[in-house]
Amino acid sequence: MGPPGGSRQDVYARFLRHFDIFAINSFSDESMTRIFSTLLFIGLKRNGFPSEVMLTVNHIVSATLDVYHKTSAALLPTPAKSHYSFSMRDLARVINGHLLIKKESVEDKKVFVKLWTHEIMRVFYDRLIENSDREWLFLTIKQGVRDHFKENFEMIMANILKEGRKSVTEQDLQDLMFSTALDVDAEDDRKYEELTIEQLRDAAMVILDEYNATHKQKMDIVLFRFALEHLSRICRLLSISGGCALLVGVSGSGRQTLTRLAAAICNFNVFQPEITKNYGFSDWRNDIKSVMKEAGGRNKQIVFLFTESQIKEDYFLQDIDSLLNSGEVPNLFPIDEVQEILEMVRLAAQGGNRHLDINPLAVYSFFTNRCKSNLHIVL
Repeated sequence: MGPPGGSRQDVYARFLRHFDIFAINSFSDESMTRIFSTLLFIGLKRNGFPSEVMLTVNHIVSATLDVYHKTSAALLPTPAKSHYSFSMRDLARVINGHLLIKKESVEDKKVFVKLWTHEIMRVFYDRLIENSDREWLFLTIKQGVRDHFKENFEMIMANILKEGRKSVTEQDLQDLMFSTALDVDAEDDRKYEELTIEQLRDAAMVILDEYNATHKQKMDIVLFRFALEHLSRICRLLSISGGCALLVGVSGSGRQTLTRLAAAICNFNVFQPEITKNYGFSDWRNDIKSVMKEAGGRNKQIVFLFTESQIKEDYFLQDIDSLLNSGEVPNLFPIDEVQEILEMVRLAAQGGNRHLDINPLAVYSFFTNRCKSNLHIVL
């Protein structure tokens, strides 16, 4: 368990006296650098990059660690900012964002600097709620580009620099976008590339027209700038394996519509439970089963859309918490349905080799891992 803070409560000493307590020290910077450098280097090599990319990998990891340490020290959680809690998971999210890029989308080192800036903005900046905090992070990003990449920030961001200005502002960085929205024809492994807000609007309008032509429930939305910025963020999350989102906003602000449009752009299926007056425990569990069978059994990318108005019982949130953490809900499937699932995914778990001996626990673990990877929960 983690130390108290954020949403974690302290455990009573009266309860802890029954246990032997072992503390695990935080990873050193050297260990974290080695871990994330290796992961990023292997991922980029898989995406077609040569071994020479290792120097850039080192710059990305060192710059990310620097921002992480400074942010953790400067932006502390308070009662009004309880979500200002940063961990190694945030480092992993930044690195995972870089793993979306393919060799054909990178012309030179400048693209990596832009990508790093974009991923830091999405992971850290989007969480901040005060203008002073956002301004501080913006200045930290500029310093990171100068100190670690040894590049001039204004020259790197020349394409988003407004005419007549000499320096890039925090508002200018809202024009920096990377997305898979332009590569809509590709089924898998879409290109994650830089695009302008005009290109995103054009691509979104095409998908919106196609969606309204093929669905009974039409989407009526005006794609103004603010909506497009949020659309880009949701598309990025859905492009990441197991990416989930908590969308905070007032009712009627377009959160559901933007999520459905982002799912259509990514060619994902959307599931939203229909909560009726008689909707109960068995209905909820059956919906969870069908979603897991689609995501884990049939290997479909599913967006599970759930709104605050649909929270009818506490166990809804408990099951969602289990799905987010482990990719499954304990004791959800009876034995006969477990057997059905094992038969559904056994060949995939064997890697296509029917003669490979594999035990049922390993097959079910493959199923839950695929659920966690393919299921995108948006609240």
